Amino acid sequence: MNFQRIDKSRRFLQVSRQLRRSIFNGDFLPGQRLPNERNLAEVFGVSRIIIREAIWDLKRSGLVEIKRGAQGGAFVQEMSHDAVTSVMSDVLNLTKVSPADIMEVRLLLEPAVATLAAQRATVADIKEMREFLESVPEAKSDEYVRWQVGFHRLVAKASHNSLYGLLVNILMDFAEDMILSLKPNDRVYHNTTSHPAILEKLSQGDAQAVQKLFYDHLLEIKPLFDDWEENFGTNVLMRSATYQQEES
Repeated sequence: MNFQRIDKSRRFLQVSRQLRRSIFNGDFLPGQRLPNERNLAEVFGVSRIIIREAIWDLKRSGLVEIKRGAQGGAFVQEMSHDAVTSVMSDVLNLTKVSPADIMEVRLLLEPAVATLAAQRATVADIKEMREFLESVPEAKSDEYVRWQVGFHRLVAKASHNSLYGLLVNILMDFAEDMILSLKPNDRVYHNTTSHPAILEKLSQGDAQAVQKLFYDHLLEIKPLFDDWEENFGTNVLMRSATYQQEES
């Protein structure tokens, strides 16, 4: 950890950048606590207030979790898509992206990711997806919506491409929260046969069939997303999981 003392220009950002590099370099691993404020202040030659601002900057990025109490502190988090989703939701609202726009991206992205999954899925991936589809929650409940969306997440995971996994999970966050923001009778529900059919071809390694099934599957619900803005507006894009947690 080769930290450097900080000059007076935007000091908390300079501290934050050095701590980021240290995390990315593996000096601090997920679950590990960063040095306390006093020690960091001495190392960087700044006040504890500056250190506190830098830690909160890391927290906003989803890199650390703040825990209170005697054993508390700033702990490095396993990276997840939640922080990116929160930022993206603001960008989408500012640029007036519609649910139909998101669906258009999904039509291009998800079939391609499913193709990779058909080529790369392991026995463990197939087993996980099969067990997931067998655990059907109560129909038309919130958990049922998450269950439907969850299959898409697992297909992306089976592509074994972390960037594709991140992008699909962000899109799934938007889709899930948009659907859950509506009353049950207004929600979009998949039929019960599409996901098992996709999994069957995926387990056979039939990439071409998986790509077509996935595209057709999304195409079935596309008109509902095309009409979404007219019926419900675009404010549903703001309801990411992170955004909701911060509201509560």
